[in-house]
Amino acid sequence: MSQVADRREAFVIPHHPVRDLLTGSVASIALTFVVVLAVGLFWVGPRFLSFGNMSIMGSFLIVPLIVGAFAGFALLSGVVDLSIGSMVGFSSALFAMFLTLGWDPWAAAPVTLLACLGFGAINAIAIVGFGAEAIAATLGMLVALRGITWVLLGPQGSIFSFNPGLFALVNQAVFGLPLFFLLAVALTLVAALLVSKSRLGRHVQAVGGDERAAARAGISVRNVRVVALLLSAFGGGLGGIVFAGQLGSAARATGVGLEFQVYAALMIGGFSILRGGVGNPIGGALGLLAVAGVSNILDLRAISPYYVNIIVGLLLLAAVLLDRFRGGDAYE
Repeated sequence: MSQVADRREAFVIPHHPVRDLLTGSVASIALTFVVVLAVGLFWVGPRFLSFGNMSIMGSFLIVPLIVGAFAGFALLSGVVDLSIGSMVGFSSALFAMFLTLGWDPWAAAPVTLLACLGFGAINAIAIVGFGAEAIAATLGMLVALRGITWVLLGPQGSIFSFNPGLFALVNQAVFGLPLFFLLAVALTLVAALLVSKSRLGRHVQAVGGDERAAARAGISVRNVRVVALLLSAFGGGLGGIVFAGQLGSAARATGVGLEFQVYAALMIGGFSILRGGVGNPIGGALGLLAVAGVSNILDLRAISPYYVNIIVGLLLLAAVLLDRFRGGDAYE
């Protein structure tokens, strides 16, 4: 038996970071992103990659990139947090309300984030503490937070909270691109390093890949999932603060449908909603960039934006089929 095992091990190809990156889901979405760029250049022309157009796209991508970088940890741990869109709306409304009350933005932001972490803790108690289904629990939180947001916004449905210093900071440009877009990209890279190089990242992937094996290895499944849900809530809170700073206001529509936009891009980028331990934040960011590129091409060509839904749906189907053909990337 030992000889047979030795022969099998001889045929096992060892993992190598570079090869895994080139043959994994990140490579697939990177190729898709390159195709989108090529189509844009061919169909729209040089203005597709002009600084002006890139700046517009970057401004719209800041919040989805921030939210996606944090929500990816929940997905990797095997938990789907559907409340991220409503968390963004709640955060923007609470932060805007504080500003209208005369609070300094640097004082309002931490309090807003603490409130979001509180709701993230409620998600964690329901899912980890009481074993509730993640989709059902976070769907309830989605509805509850949306209702709280409407209460905060009042009958007028919006709060005008323009702060000149905050607006100038959030909308500042560096080398022709929004500063906060570059910071969001940097945040994505940090998240990718945490996933691939840190102990936390390896534990999150292990728990999502096989929680029983992770528990046998001495990893606290409960603690990892609590941390992942808190990170997801923190990302939604941070995204809402940035949203309010960008627009100088908060409204009922803020964050509505954002969870579907983010999760669709994460799935296209290689994450899996049905099983954890699969995905890389870089792939998720490229998924967002690819979808935004498609939407921008249709806008510049004056084509109905409803076609974006068709293309995103096809990309999702392609991502699912590719994942099945590849046999999955479960954490080992």
